[in-house]
Amino acid sequence: MQWYDQSGRHLPWRNLRNPYAIWLSEVILQQTRVDQGLKYWERFLEVLPTVEDLASAPESQIKGLWSGLGYYRRADLLHRGSKQIASTGWPKGYAAWLEVPGIGPYTAAALASIVDGEVVPALDGNAYRVYSRIADWSEPIETARSKAFINSFALNQLHPKRPGDFNQAVMDLAQALCTPKKPKCSECPVQEMCAARRAGSAELRPVKTRTLKVIEQDLHFGIPRRGPLFGLVRRPVGGIWSGLYTLPELATVPAEGTLLVLDHRLSHRKLRLHFYSEFEGSSEPEIWLTREEWNAHGMPQAFVHWLTKFPYI
Repeated sequence: MQWYDQSGRHLPWRNLRNPYAIWLSEVILQQTRVDQGLKYWERFLEVLPTVEDLASAPESQIKGLWSGLGYYRRADLLHRGSKQIASTGWPKGYAAWLEVPGIGPYTAAALASIVDGEVVPALDGNAYRVYSRIADWSEPIETARSKAFINSFALNQLHPKRPGDFNQAVMDLAQALCTPKKPKCSECPVQEMCAARRAGSAELRPVKTRTLKVIEQDLHFGIPRRGPLFGLVRRPVGGIWSGLYTLPELATVPAEGTLLVLDHRLSHRKLRLHFYSEFEGSSEPEIWLTREEWNAHGMPQAFVHWLTKFPYI
C-alpha cells in the first residue's frame, strides 16, 4: 500500500466517493485502455451527470456518447444498468452488484471493494498474473482449480481496511511493473515475497493453454448517397455493431461498381470490408444522415476508418 500511495496512477475517479462516477469508470474501462476511456468518462459525466440522467437519456444519445469505444453491447448494458439502479437504488455488496446488467465477477468485486469497502478480491487477467507470480502457481490459469486457488490466495493478501485501494494497487502494479513480458522485478515492492522471482519463473507465469481464436470475415456494403447524406440501416441488436447505424450490407456482391476495401481488426475478428457504389440487393436505407449526424448516433470505428481512408467519398 505504501507503493500505491506514492506511485499509483492518479485517476480522477479515485478521488471521488460518487458511486455513479466510479461505476461509469469501471464499465467504460472494460476492454478499454485508461488513456482512451478517460475522455469518454469525462464526456458522459458532463452530458449526463447523474444515473437518473443516464437512465432517461434516449438510446441514440448513449450510442453517440459511446461512439468510437467499440464493444457497443456495453453501451446497451450501461443503459439497462442505469435504469435498474435509478429504479431500485445503488447496490450494496458483491452479490448485489452482480445483479446489475453488464456487471461480471471482476467488475462486481471492484465496485464492492471500492464503493462498499467489502473485502473481496477483484480478479482479471492483470490480477491473475500478479498473484500467480507471487505464489509461483504452475498450473494452467484457466482451470477451476487455479481460479479457486488464486481467489483464496488473493483474499488472504487483501488489506482489511482498504480493500478497494488494494485491488487498484494490484492493477497498477500489473500495468507498471508486473508486465506480461520482461517484468521489472528489481523495482517491485513485493519482490521479497514473490516466489516466481526467487525461482526465476516470473515470465512463465501465469501458465496459459488456451489461444484466442480469431474469425476472419468478409462483409460487403453498398454506399447509398444523396449529396452529403448517407443512407443507413440499423444493425440487429446483439450482433456485431449491435443497434448501430451502418451502410446497408449487400446480400449479393455486385458484378460492377466502384470497389473499395478496408481491413479492420476486432479482438476476436479480422474483418475485410468491401464497399460498392451500387447497393441494389441490399436493404433500403432506413435513415439519411450527414457524417456528423451519423457520428452523433454512434458510428462504428470501422466506418470512421473508412471515411478517413477514403475522404473523397
